[in-house]
Amino acid sequence: MPHIVVDARSVHGGKSGIGNYVHALVRHLVPIAKDYRFTLLRHPSRQSPIVSHELVRELTVAGDNKSVRTVFLAGRHCPRDADLFDGPADIVPLGLPCPFVVTLHDMMWVEAPQLASSFLPTRIANGLWYRSNFRRTSRTARRIIAISQATSDAIGRVFPQDHHKVRVVHHGISRDDYNAEVSGPRERLNDLVSAGVRFSLIVGQGSPYKNHPGILRAFLEATADDPMHKLVIVRRFSRIDREMNALLAAEAVRRKIILLSFVPDEQLLALYCHASILLFASHYEGFGLPALEAMRLGTPVLASTYPAVTEIIGDGALHGVSTEQADIVRQIRRLDSDTALRSQLIERGKQRCEQFRWENAAQQTLAVYREAPSG
Repeated sequence: MPHIVVDARSVHGGKSGIGNYVHALVRHLVPIAKDYRFTLLRHPSRQSPIVSHELVRELTVAGDNKSVRTVFLAGRHCPRDADLFDGPADIVPLGLPCPFVVTLHDMMWVEAPQLASSFLPTRIANGLWYRSNFRRTSRTARRIIAISQATSDAIGRVFPQDHHKVRVVHHGISRDDYNAEVSGPRERLNDLVSAGVRFSLIVGQGSPYKNHPGILRAFLEATADDPMHKLVIVRRFSRIDREMNALLAAEAVRRKIILLSFVPDEQLLALYCHASILLFASHYEGFGLPALEAMRLGTPVLASTYPAVTEIIGDGALHGVSTEQADIVRQIRRLDSDTALRSQLIERGKQRCEQFRWENAAQQTLAVYREAPSG
């Protein structure tokens, strides 16, 4: 029985998009891969099993999956009898005893490092780190999984000699987790957003590609005549952002926003469900899962025109050009005032989400495993 090792260390208490992806994928993959056995590399902070199954064992390995420690030390923890290693979070260790597949989520650190970090030393160091590791893994991987056609196209631009290895596997979205019953009533949010206050929502890390300063400026302009329309910003973690900090220093801005560094899953779902608009006008994305999550819960989305976003979101959202504040202002006002448009987007958004299922992602990933050993 072939033995697959999956680096699942991104699944731990510090929630992340990649961690959610890996967790959902392995939970759907293991039950259908009946002719494989699995070892999951687990982060030390994760106490409970990632997947409880007779064909799965879990091995605790220190280090974050994108760290220097992973590249130079994690390979020695890979079981010697492994037939294939799956690196689902961009980085794969050196010294593996078997062939591997890797998932590349985007090429931002290589193509547009200025959008990944506004701090020049970080931009230079991480740019070199990711470029060298992406080059190594793309060259030696048996297969490369891209989470969107846009990411596949980016890989082709950066590493054209390896593009024939790429297979596109879209994320899914959980029907059980993202529904109004799980999200709960508006009252669940009263300790974050006062009862009766209408709010729009931003979710994402504080890197430049998320365009938080631009979205904030557009929101302030679009809602200048409505002081009771607030903006909730959930930044799961924040990097150096002088532009955003300068905006937040103004008292008039602080009166309009509610800034949260972290919320529990149940409150995040409630924020998605009860927001007036999800503002997702990013400059760059590999996929765009927050927009799908909001659409699944019936919240209208204003998204950017970046290729990955239009590929995934399609006509399920209203789109605006992220670099043109006037366009974002105009689209916010349309969503805020056009009841018919909101209803159309809510219906189309829910229909669009039906195309993205973890069952499909698991089947397609399993197909990649089956073809990978042949080279």
